[in-house]
Amino acid sequence: MRLRFVNAGIVASVFSAVVAFAASAPPAALRVTEPLALRDCSPITVSPCFTVGITPVDDKGAPLGVLLPPQDRLAKAISIETASGTLTPFYVKASAGASAIAHPNVVLIEMDISGSMNQEVSPGISRFAAARRAIEDYLASMRDGVDEVAIVPFESHQVVPTLQAVVFASKREQAIAQLKALPEPGAKNNTALYQAVFTGVDVLDGELARLEKGGASRSNITPQLIVMTDGKNEVVRGDDPALLDGPLGLEQSSAKVHAAGFDVIGIGFGNPSEIDSDALRKSSTRFFLASDPLQLAQAFRSSTPLHPSALDVAFLSPGNDRQALAARNSQFVISLHLLDGRTLVSPQVEYLPPAMSMPLYSGHISYEALQALAIFEPPPISGWSTVLRGLLVFTGLGVLLLLLWFWVPRIVWRGELGGLTAKSTQRRWSKEPVVQASGVQVRSAPDGFGRDAGVEAPQRTAAQITQVRLRTDLSSTTPGERR
Repeated sequence: MRLRFVNAGIVASVFSAVVAFAASAPPAALRVTEPLALRDCSPITVSPCFTVGITPVDDKGAPLGVLLPPQDRLAKAISIETASGTLTPFYVKASAGASAIAHPNVVLIEMDISGSMNQEVSPGISRFAAARRAIEDYLASMRDGVDEVAIVPFESHQVVPTLQAVVFASKREQAIAQLKALPEPGAKNNTALYQAVFTGVDVLDGELARLEKGGASRSNITPQLIVMTDGKNEVVRGDDPALLDGPLGLEQSSAKVHAAGFDVIGIGFGNPSEIDSDALRKSSTRFFLASDPLQLAQAFRSSTPLHPSALDVAFLSPGNDRQALAARNSQFVISLHLLDGRTLVSPQVEYLPPAMSMPLYSGHISYEALQALAIFEPPPISGWSTVLRGLLVFTGLGVLLLLLWFWVPRIVWRGELGGLTAKSTQRRWSKEPVVQASGVQVRSAPDGFGRDAGVEAPQRTAAQITQVRLRTDLSSTTPGERR
């Protein structure tokens, strides 16, 4: 029962801290840094797409650092309000702004791998597995080529050599490789907490000195040491000799932290009754307690250095084609939901189509955005729909032409076609009386031209014989006398 009250108190304190942070945070909004542009999203979809760039800013319009969700959940944290409803972008990418690039983060993460880290924090999940997951989420905000992160284990064996051999990674995939390479907690491993903090400060300070020699300004770097443990300092016989221990060891560790000049964050994870909260508080500039994976992830996110970020957003048009956009102006309002509970809103962004022509694309969408569109749910209109629509249109036009060619003439000349074809052919040279067809008089064939079977053709008389005579009277006349 006592433990339940303790856990409830921790949850309440974490919630209160988040609420207090949101209340004390400066007013913020979204500013459009890249104008709204109509993009071609073929061959994934025939529907047009929009892209826009936004940046969180304070009440004076200056870029502001905020606690963004991890990259894999960033798209769901943005909503776009339109006249026809709410849209969700299919692609959002956070990149460092110009001022953020000048302030890289240099972070050293020390993770406890003592034997107690094998205990389950939730069904089927050990403290070690939950900690690795929380650190992986933390790395989602790492900026490749800007930040440096090193992840190193500690327990009570080879503590100092292991920490001094650490390598700072400049790319997220390198840092994740270090995370996956962490050894499993050993049953005989104890916790050299004081020594890990003391040596960790020296290692991080050495990395800062190396960067200064390379031309970086120490005042522009944000260094951070994060130490995560599930217990308290514990050193016994068989561990490394000369490890810091007892009240003197805590005093040395605390003095080292306060003389460092940078942020040292202590995170206690697990059963609160097994964590030396007082020692963790004295060995850090900030500390958090977490009893479950959700609270641990929140503790890591809260320790993330905040720098201004630029967001590239891509979303499908409310209409299925460009014709729908030509009818009227389109207005959009973009909202960003932060982890601290705040929602940042942009001013109204408007798309103005051309007055006398079809809306034109401002280029093609990026390949990375196309990949995100291909797996977007619900699925967009595919290229097969374009082919099918073309076949249907072609078939419909063919049927219409056939109707015009064969059916329409029969309606317009319904009676006349029959009289001028079969019947007129049979009666044209017959000896039947005169037949009127469409105002044309058909007469009987003259004698000698009959074709009736069994009837002998009559002989022509002398009067009916055609005679040809030469005119001799024209041969002696001159051209002028001819009549």
